[in-house]
Formats: sequence, structure tokens, C-alpha cells
Amino acid sequence: MKLNLAPFKRLIKERCGLLFEDNGEEKLAQALTARSDSLALKSAEYYTLLQSNEAEFQELVNLLTINETYFFREAEQIRLLVDRLAPRFLAAHDGRAPVRILSAGCSSGEEPYSLAMALLDKYGESVARLFSFSGADIDSTVLAKAKQARYTDFSFRGVPADIKSRHFDKDRWGYVLKDQVRQLVSFHELNLLADAIPPALRDFDIVYFRNVSIYFDAPTRKIIQQNLAKLMKDDGVLVIGTAETLANDLGVLPLVEEEGLFYFIKGQPPLPESLTPYSTPPLLAAPAWMSPPPPYVAATVWPELPSAPPGDWSLPAVVPPPVPTAPTPMPQPADLANVRQFVCDKRYDEALPHLDAILTVEPGNAEARLLKAHVAIERKDFATTEELAQRVLAVDAWSIDALLLLGLAAKWQRQEGEAIRCFKQAVYSRHECWPGHYYLADLYRQSGETELARRAYRVVIQLLAGGAADTGIKYVPLNLPAGEIRFLCEHQLAKLPGAAGTSAALAGQR
Repeated sequence: MKLNLAPFKRLIKERCGLLFEDNGEEKLAQALTARSDSLALKSAEYYTLLQSNEAEFQELVNLLTINETYFFREAEQIRLLVDRLAPRFLAAHDGRAPVRILSAGCSSGEEPYSLAMALLDKYGESVARLFSFSGADIDSTVLAKAKQARYTDFSFRGVPADIKSRHFDKDRWGYVLKDQVRQLVSFHELNLLADAIPPALRDFDIVYFRNVSIYFDAPTRKIIQQNLAKLMKDDGVLVIGTAETLANDLGVLPLVEEEGLFYFIKGQPPLPESLTPYSTPPLLAAPAWMSPPPPYVAATVWPELPSAPPGDWSLPAVVPPPVPTAPTPMPQPADLANVRQFVCDKRYDEALPHLDAILTVEPGNAEARLLKAHVAIERKDFATTEELAQRVLAVDAWSIDALLLLGLAAKWQRQEGEAIRCFKQAVYSRHECWPGHYYLADLYRQSGETELARRAYRVVIQLLAGGAADTGIKYVPLNLPAGEIRFLCEHQLAKLPGAAGTSAALAGQR
């Protein structure tokens, strides 16, 4: 019997704002089945339990939340903190109290630790006196991981090697954050739709709430922003993810633009007089920050940000920034079919402005996201590829396009294990996805997994011998010519050890 999801969807939205529509319903159904089965309860009985048992509701939420993050994500917003916001608030406090910084929706801790590391690189050991860092999330499971501060290579996508060497210790299971950074951040459970606010989560000067609001509808986002304002001091600043900011200009807090970066203000924070509240332009006038962000650069190589010696409480001079120029308007977006052709023709400079304009109007457009992710991977901008692909997966967990792009990004960065995982998931979802089998075969061959490589090459040859297979790829133009791929598979298969019998088998398929 099909599970009636409607009452569960209403209850979850009322309690924590999460929406589960279309493909999201499958994830909800799986989580409900897993929890009710573990308790040997029928659907109606489990619903009754959820209404009264906070601990069980938390267990369910832990299964439903999406925890995609990595260190120094959207690095330009971290530089905004280090270069401008932090010095201004320090000067305003004049040593009377630390500047309080909150990462709301912090997941497994990469964001608050990134903020702490960036400021540690600038202010040295004085950072513990100058700043107070907190991370908060509704998911108690990821908060436990955040407190452990142990991470794999997947959390360091696009992060320079010196970041790991300076702030992490390597062990057999991954990378462990050094105590100097780990002890700077405290973690707390927080439901931004709950009536009560934990006493420890009040009076923040700066709040980061990035890449979370995309999972809520507009009315819920407005309530959440109102509750975030309650966590802030009367002169606080709220930083929201670059791809979400205009969608969160909901009339709750004024929006400010500073050199192409946007954030919200409460009251009169310590900002240059040249900054004034920003009036949201028509949707097609996308701001300049829609282009892919530059990679994070450690503070030690920023000449304008010298590290203060340990114990030095002197603050850098606050230099008002130049008057921000108006954001560059984007062109009227072309028809998506025409943009798709630009991408197929590798006319990326023409495609990107139109893709950005389309995503400003339709932030959830899966095709535009995936096409932009494809352009990004062609330009070796792996962080942008991964972020866009993960957003697609948050809605469609079995998107072949997104899985292949994530696999290719990992492959390019020599993260073989992660690449194999993504390609495996793609071919599990769609066995006929011969590009996924081909990439797997190549990875297996390079790692010496001869038998696995042989099997994968054979699958590709069999699928291509049967004509045009439905690969499940909807949008991404991989440009893999089937004839050449089959030839390459046969060539590589013949070169593998023990290929004599294989050659005869291949001859029989021709």
C-alpha cells in the first residue's frame, strides 16, 4: 500500500520548514519507512509518535537534511569578512568585547572552521580574544561530526595544500583539525522555526546563513530571516550565499552591495558612509557576483592582510572602500535551446551570461544549472561544478547528468575513490549509461584493477553494439563519439593481461 505522505509533509514543514515535493517525496518515503520499520510501527502509529516525541522527530530530521559543504566555500564572502567586516566590528567594539560570529546551518562544521582559520591567519593567536565563533544546525548527527573535526579529501575541494598542512594533522582515516582551531568554535542545535532560541545563540555581530534557504519556500524563508534577525545585535550583518541573496530580499532586512558582494544589515552596523541600502533591480539585471568565484587564497599570501604577532591587540587601520559601482546588467536571456547550442559549440563566453540570467529568473532550473556546471568543468572550475551539481541532486537524487559531472570533477582532481563512487551510482541508476561504465573502466585500468576494468569495457562494447542506448543523460553534452569509444574499449581490452580469449569474444560480436 502506498504511504500517505501528506500529513508527514505538513508536520515537517510546520516544525522545521523543509519541503518535499516531486523527487523529494522519494527521500521522505524512504526515511519514514526506515524509522517506522525500526520501531515496528504502522504509518499512522508513527505519525502519532512524531507529534509528541521530540527525540524521534529529531531522528527523522537527521535522515532528511542535506549536508553538502566543504572548506572555504564561496571564498569571496570569507574575504569580505577578513578584509572588511571583521576590522570594522573590531574597531567599533574597541576591545570591550569579542566580535561574535555565527554559522547557521553549519552542517559538519566546514564553514565556521573556515571562518576561524581565515581570521586566525590574519590575527594570529589573538583571534581567541578578538572573536567568538559558533556553529548551529538542526541535524544533531552532523553536529557530532563537526565537534570531532575529522574530514576526508572531499571536504577540501579546491583548497590549497598549505591550508591542510598548517591547520590539519593527517592520520589513516583522513585529516583532523588542530586543537588551536577546533577549540575556537562551539556548536549548538538550532531549529530556525522554533519559538525558543537557545540562550547561547543571541547577540551576534555577524551571521552567515549560506546555501540553506534554497530548501524552503518564500514564506518560510521570510520567517527564517525574521528569526535570524532575532539572533543578531541591533547593528548586525547577515551574509547569505551568493546564489541566494536576491531571492532572500524579502523586506525583512535592508540589502547592501559592496564591490559586487551583497549582504543584509540590521540597524546601523559599522559600515562606510558610502554604502547605502541596495534596491533590487529587475530580475534580469543579475549582479556581477554570479560569475564563478575565484579560488580561496590563504591569508599568508595576501600582502594587504599581515598577521598580527601573538598577543598583539593592535587593529589594522580601517580604510573605507571605494564607492561601489553599479552591477553590470546581464543581457536578456536567450532561449534555453539556443544557449544549449552555444554550450555544444563550446561558445562558453556567449553561453555563461545567458545561463546566469536564466538562473536569476529561475534559480531551480536544472538544465541551466547543469549546463553551467558543464561549462565550469571545461574551465577547470571544479568548485562551481560541484556546487551546481549538488544542488541538482538535492532535488533529483538520481540525476545522471549531475552524477557524471561530479565524477568527472573528482577524476580531474585525482580523487579516484570519489569519482568511482559517483560513476557507480550513475550506472546503478541507469545501467545503459555507457559513459559511466567507460569512465569506470578507465579508472579501474589506471589503478590496476584488471578484472573490474575488463568487465566495464565489455559492458560498454555490449551496450554500443545494441544501437543507441538510453543513457539517462538529459542535458550535458559530453561529446563522446560512440564509434571511437567502442574502438578505444576494444583497444584497451586487448591490451589488458589475459586478453587472448577476449579478442575472440570481441570478434564474435562484430
